[in-house]
Amino acid sequence: PYDILGEGDVPGLTGDGTKENPYNIEAAQQKQDGSIAWVQGYIVGAIENVYDDKGEFAGNKASFTAPFNITSNVLIAESPDETNESKCLPVKIKNGSDLANALNLKDHPENKGGVLLIQGELSAGFGKAALINTTAAVFNNKEIGEEQGGETPGGSTTITENQPYSVSFASDLAGFAVENKVSEGLTGDVWYYSKKYTAATASSYNGSTNVPAEGWFLSPVLDMTAISKATLTFEHSSYSEGKPEELMLKVREENATSWTDLVISNYSNGRDNHVTTTVDLTAFAAKKAQIAFVYKNLAGGTNNTWYIYNLKVAAGEGGGETPGEGTELLTNGGFEIWADGYPTGWKSVSTASSATLEQSTDKRSGTYSVLVKGDPSGNKRLGSTEMTLKAGTYVFSAYFKAATADSKASAALGYVPIGEDGTIGGSDYKYDDYVNDLANTDWVFKSYTFTLSEQQKVCLLVMNSKKPGGNLLVDDASLKTTDGGIVGGGGVDPEPDPELDPYESNITMPTTADSKVDFYYNCTINNFASLKLGKSGFAGTWTSEVLGAAKTKLSFYSVAWTGKNDTSLTVEIVGGGTFEGGEVSKTISLTANTGFSGSGSSYSIVPVVDTDYHEYTLTGTTANSKIKFSTDKERGAVFGVKVK
Repeated sequence: PYDILGEGDVPGLTGDGTKENPYNIEAAQQKQDGSIAWVQGYIVGAIENVYDDKGEFAGNKASFTAPFNITSNVLIAESPDETNESKCLPVKIKNGSDLANALNLKDHPENKGGVLLIQGELSAGFGKAALINTTAAVFNNKEIGEEQGGETPGGSTTITENQPYSVSFASDLAGFAVENKVSEGLTGDVWYYSKKYTAATASSYNGSTNVPAEGWFLSPVLDMTAISKATLTFEHSSYSEGKPEELMLKVREENATSWTDLVISNYSNGRDNHVTTTVDLTAFAAKKAQIAFVYKNLAGGTNNTWYIYNLKVAAGEGGGETPGEGTELLTNGGFEIWADGYPTGWKSVSTASSATLEQSTDKRSGTYSVLVKGDPSGNKRLGSTEMTLKAGTYVFSAYFKAATADSKASAALGYVPIGEDGTIGGSDYKYDDYVNDLANTDWVFKSYTFTLSEQQKVCLLVMNSKKPGGNLLVDDASLKTTDGGIVGGGGVDPEPDPELDPYESNITMPTTADSKVDFYYNCTINNFASLKLGKSGFAGTWTSEVLGAAKTKLSFYSVAWTGKNDTSLTVEIVGGGTFEGGEVSKTISLTANTGFSGSGSSYSIVPVVDTDYHEYTLTGTTANSKIKFSTDKERGAVFGVKVK
């Protein structure tokens, strides 16, 4: 006596969507799941473009009386006399297709009132329930077009470890929906299938000029609930140099009202210059989500046609990541590790840090994010610990959202050079564009690319704008480079062999000093950033930032202060892991070196002998493991620290 509904079923449907038993209008309006189905109704009108008294585009409106001025859609209803738009189903028909040539009311006003049986995808169009991507119909007892199979174009939208979602736009729009936000002066859709270029294509060209247009190209809802990591890869090109404000990529969770912006890391500069972009979708793994390609040319006048050739969403991580490509330089970009009220690596000793920070469990990933308190009376900055960057190009990125639902926020990424005396000039701050109107619903991604022509000490900055001055959440920050790096603390060069580049560390060495508690000091040894421990009569201790990933080898050089051969150094693994054999620490007797002497913070240690070099195998370390160095008394130097 019970009808147990399966996934995607809707109670009370009339028909089953087959050609022999098509859905009626109400059933088609309810079952908007991206499936391919047949629908039957009377042609009663069309969705027309509306213009104001100045000739400017003012939106779309249903029209039920001739003359009709559009060829790309018709409205169907249960009654041939229906004039209530809410009881009608918009049916998109591609301009120039057999369907459009036979069905449109502009050329065939006599079609009004006729019974139309038509096949297409049950997905939104014109901001409402619709039938899109239509390919076949029966009208006046005449078969039109080519019937599709009963499955969603492009294959299954359920993604597993062994089953990606993969589509090609070589012959049609592959089940994607088209939604025109603005299409002033266009007779067709902003997005369409180009037979000439065999691609899903977006353009604002109407045959004689370029007009204001904004169109969204929407994927079916992708079921990624079975996977924990996901990657989107797509091949595309553009007529001229691609720009992120014109050609955009967005994603949202199923039924969400707002979209998350994704970065397109590489654009084409010509139609024949096909590029492949890979984007990390892991934040939407284990969920159902939808992707949107957005073409935007609201100014008109110029046109940069966008071509999408194929697309794949698969389990796992791709070769490229959303924050950019290259070596990751931040070790606590996720704000997981905190000490003394600050996330490690995010407290400037200069005036760059001006905001009050709080640890927040409202995170994008991991356990925590950082809350940057706002102030309507002044801008507030989250500043990183100072770092000296090599000449090169860097991509600084982060995710933002407002901290509360009742107050929006605005943020910008940037950096500031630090002078030799540690001061900052008031006009030295450098920022990218603001991300405005941040709400508490979804995380918004932003990246900022900057280039340093020479080595420079800087602080990375996240600005919480005084307009509106709401509290801001920041998570998953990243600093990447393909040709630069941190002086004394990583970069794009391979981790060097001690014989080839012995004195440069590949972990971040201290950039500040503690002369009152732990007695450690930043210094240079043989021109490389290094560590000085202790002072006369006092032992010193210093702990590195987290290693960021599991490591299997530690090596370094260490010497004692001139004349202090009885000094010992202890090196420990903290936060997880041991040395080979299960020990958590090693103690070394240091040899004094005459070059490690005198005042100042720059030392030349020559020669460095074999007994000054130490190398250990590590087991069981994690991304949160750290290296701790301590002297038992007096002064010691540690340099050329490398973990692999």
